[in-house]
Amino acid sequence: MLSGVIMKLNGQKLAFQILMLFIACGSFQGVLVAQDESGPPKPPPTYIELTSVKVVKVKDDWQLRVAGKGTDLPAGTVIDFQIRWRTFVVFDFKIELDGSRRIDEKIILKDLRGALSGCQLRSEIVPASQSRDVQSAMSKNPKQYPIETAPWKQSFWRQKFDIGDAKALEKAKVVARDFFLVKTKKVLSLQRAFESAKTEASDGSRFQKSGKFDSKSWQKFCEADIREEIRKLQKDIKASSKSLDMIPQTRDLKYLSEIVNAVAKRSYDRSVSLYKDLGMNPEMADLSPKDIDITCRSTKLSNLQKTVERLFESQQIDMSELSK
Repeated sequence: MLSGVIMKLNGQKLAFQILMLFIACGSFQGVLVAQDESGPPKPPPTYIELTSVKVVKVKDDWQLRVAGKGTDLPAGTVIDFQIRWRTFVVFDFKIELDGSRRIDEKIILKDLRGALSGCQLRSEIVPASQSRDVQSAMSKNPKQYPIETAPWKQSFWRQKFDIGDAKALEKAKVVARDFFLVKTKKVLSLQRAFESAKTEASDGSRFQKSGKFDSKSWQKFCEADIREEIRKLQKDIKASSKSLDMIPQTRDLKYLSEIVNAVAKRSYDRSVSLYKDLGMNPEMADLSPKDIDITCRSTKLSNLQKTVERLFESQQIDMSELSK
């Protein structure tokens, strides 16, 4: 009798387990169905097809010619385009589709100088920025123009292009190399001139008046002969970053800025130390730099040397060229 009770209990337990299994399977199937209905996020639609992207020289300017179509877009749609080098935006322009929806535009790339390889176009369509007629046409067809995926962006990496021919691109490398060599030699010469003048000020062989250290002549030297020249270098570096030749040199421009800024900061720090060595209070001009960038990681000469070496290695410049 006891064994019968046990068998009955086991049977009930087994039936309960089977029931729970069916419930679990049903719930799991429901999850699958729900997932299937929603699915993964839909990719943004692509509306533009480009068949040709070319750049030619017209007089003194580069001219971009873009050909293609956007047949699925309403007439009047404005497309924002960017010329990009990696993530760097080189130039931007707009194209408005006419009734044919065909694209055949010539765009003068004003103020772009130099040469650059490996460019590509990127487009963006912003529904909210379109005319009322275009917005109305889009709103009537939400499946074709899903607002939830806007703005609609496309990258045309298959149509990569160069700004400039092989000769111009090779020249761009030479221009960049010469720029880094000339600017590095200049800033290091300023560093040497400052240290030499500081030594002369310390031993009393220069910047003297009536047998005493002349703060006025020292400050004039620091400002006119050193810091003003550094400001010019910093201005040149900033301006060069806009040239096509220098766009691929972003990392090396940072190296050069680090070198120049470190020399700038040393001109202030070392001047303060000079006054302290002479038992004098530093001038406010040394304590509050104006119109000059002194942002750098280190002012140690050993670190300055390493940064120069990194820059020259990247540009394939022999260190011996510094002494020429």
